[in-house]
Amino acid sequence: MLLRSMAAPKPDLRRWIFAGIDVLLVVLYAGVIWKIIPNRMLSAQIHLWLLPVAMAMLAGGLIAGGKRGWWVGVAGGSLLLATSFLLIARILISAAFLAGVYGAFGRAASSFAVIAVLLVIELVVLFPLFQVRYLLSRAGRRTFDRAA
Repeated sequence: MLLRSMAAPKPDLRRWIFAGIDVLLVVLYAGVIWKIIPNRMLSAQIHLWLLPVAMAMLAGGLIAGGKRGWWVGVAGGSLLLATSFLLIARILISAAFLAGVYGAFGRAASSFAVIAVLLVIELVVLFPLFQVRYLLSRAGRRTFDRAA
């Protein structure tokens, strides 16, 4: 038992796996925003472009390591989650407006907006949520303390 505790701890690969997936998601989010859902409304553009920027912050923090990397990762993940929740609120407000103003057609459109909310939760919120949970856990802090 004593020899086991004296051995060098194994490196935690989750940091690098998360960082690799984050870089892939940054490219995917930017491509989707640029090609598939361009928007002329400035506030919506800023809001949508915050998603890949915050994901890039999260990836950069994970790649950098150390105390600063940990802080950048937590800040980027928190910004991404806050932006995602605000995006969900905007979609739900639009759905309520459509349902209230346009009658049956609006209710049908609002049901698609609810599907869009579910997709945002699945494709944007869950993965950063798991990453922030990892960063705030004992194992995540230990990994970044060793990386310093």
